[in-house]
Amino acid sequence: MKHQREESQRWLKQAEHDLEAGGADIGRKFFSDACYSAEQAAQKALKGYLYFCGSRMVWKHSVKELVEECSRYRKEFSALLNAGKTLDQYYIPTRYPDALAPPAVPFESYTEVQAKEAIDLAKSILLLVKKLLV
Repeated sequence: MKHQREESQRWLKQAEHDLEAGGADIGRKFFSDACYSAEQAAQKALKGYLYFCGSRMVWKHSVKELVEECSRYRKEFSALLNAGKTLDQYYIPTRYPDALAPPAVPFESYTEVQAKEAIDLAKSILLLVKKLLV
């Protein structure tokens, strides 16, 4: 049990860093980067929760699917399914030009509104995970 707690804390610590980096990216007007950091923060927080619950390897990268898996342990996660769907949109298209229709490039395609929403959604996921890891 001790190892599970330590592993979950490592993932949560990185998630908190990613969330902080995303906030800083908004201030720099790097909105695609902020969206991606938010998605990563949510992924890592959820993986941390799954490690806490005893998972040995978590290979999923979909926030929505991770939320679904976490909701098998605690129903509170179900309220975050839409957050997961939104954050999933920021996993690949925020980084790769070929994921967007030409002539778009990621750093020119995302808005401050999207970045702030992504940060808020990731924050809600982190808050729930932190609450349940106490």
